[in-house]
Amino acid sequence: MITRPAIHLIFSKIEATIRRRLEALAADHPTIGDIRGRGAMMAIELVKPGTLEPDAARAGAVAAYCHRNGVVVLTCGTWGNVFRFLPPLSISDELLEEAFDVVTEAFAATA
Repeated sequence: MITRPAIHLIFSKIEATIRRRLEALAADHPTIGDIRGRGAMMAIELVKPGTLEPDAARAGAVAAYCHRNGVVVLTCGTWGNVFRFLPPLSISDELLEEAFDVVTEAFAATA
């Protein structure tokens, strides 16, 4: 049985990894207008660079690339321009990093 403090540590560890990867991605891709979330549930909002205009087309292209390469991501939001990440709490560090390698490739491939 996982105790409450252990669950909190898992949430924090997953959040730290996702946030680190998303912040690095945002530094290279100005289409990422916002990073938000807590614990294992994180999200990014895609906008047209230099604006606050939602970029649903780019979100769709990135999501399609991820799906073709084995990573399930969810697009959501009023304009369909938000990516939500919610990995299982049992995910290994290696698998989480591998998934974000695919997300990073998706942004580069759809730029």
